[in-house]
Amino acid sequence: MASELEVFILVAESGGFAGAARRLRLTPSAISRRVALLEDKLGVQLLSRTTRKVELTAAGEAYFARIKPLLAAIASAADDLEQFSPIPVGQLVVGAPAALLERKLVGFVEEYLHAHPQMRIELVPTELGSNVDYDFIVQSLASSDKNKVSMKLTANPWTICAAPDYLERHGTPQHPRDLQAHNCLVISTHPHWQFFVEDKELNIVPPSRLISFGSAVYRAALDGFGIARLAAFLVNDDLGTGRLVKLLDRYSDTRPRDLYLIADADKIALAKHAGFAEFIKAKFAAGF
Repeated sequence: MASELEVFILVAESGGFAGAARRLRLTPSAISRRVALLEDKLGVQLLSRTTRKVELTAAGEAYFARIKPLLAAIASAADDLEQFSPIPVGQLVVGAPAALLERKLVGFVEEYLHAHPQMRIELVPTELGSNVDYDFIVQSLASSDKNKVSMKLTANPWTICAAPDYLERHGTPQHPRDLQAHNCLVISTHPHWQFFVEDKELNIVPPSRLISFGSAVYRAALDGFGIARLAAFLVNDDLGTGRLVKLLDRYSDTRPRDLYLIADADKIALAKHAGFAEFIKAKFAAGF
C-alpha cells in the first residue's frame, strides 16, 4: 500500500483526489483521509480544498518540492538492491487489454507465481487508462519511447470469424462487402475492418449490432450473435475446436500485427524484471 507521502505526491501530480484514486485504485474519500492524516502529523495544511478543485498551499508546494526527489531516490535505491538478490523478489504491475488478461495472462502468471513464491504480481486492464505505473505492458504496437524496450512475443493478426450456428442461420459471406447484410460485432476501439481485394486495401465500417470491448465481442461471437473481427490470441483455440469458423481468409490484411512486451529500459536487467520477461516470452513462443 502506498504511504501517506506517496499519496500526497500523487494527489499533487494528479491535480486532485480523483486522479490519485484512479492510479491507486482507491476511493477519493480514502485518498482524502490519507492526506488529512499526513497534515495532522505535520501540523500544517498541504492542500486547499474547495467543492471545485484541490490545490497545493504554499506549504504544500514547498513540501512537494522537497519530498518528491527524496521518494524517487528511495525507490531507485530499492531497485538497485535487487541486483544483489539471486532470485526474483518483490512486486510487478503488469498491464494488458482485459481480454488478453482473462484469456491468457492470468494462467501464465499463476504458473509464474507458483515457481516464485516471493513475488507478487498485480494485473491491470490497460482500458483503465495510462495513470498506472506499469512495470510491463503487453500491447499490439512497439513503443516509440526511447526509455522503453519492446520485446516481440508473437504474431497476433486479426481474424474475421463467426460461430457455426450463426452461419447456418444467416449464411456465409463470400466477399467483404457481403458484411453489410450481416450482424457484425465490433470492438469499440477498432471500428474499421481492413481487407485486401485485388491487391488494393478495402476499408470497411461494418454495420454493428453490438459494440463493446474485446471480451464482450468474443462472447457474443461464441453465442452465435454475429460476425466479429478478433485478435488471434482470443480465437485460435476456438478455431481449432470448431467453435468458431474463420471467414474471408483470402481477403485478410496480411500486414504484420504482433504482440509486444514493453518494459523500462533501465529496469529490464533487474532480476525480477528479467526473469518475468523471459518467462512470458517463453510462454508465448510455445504458442497460443
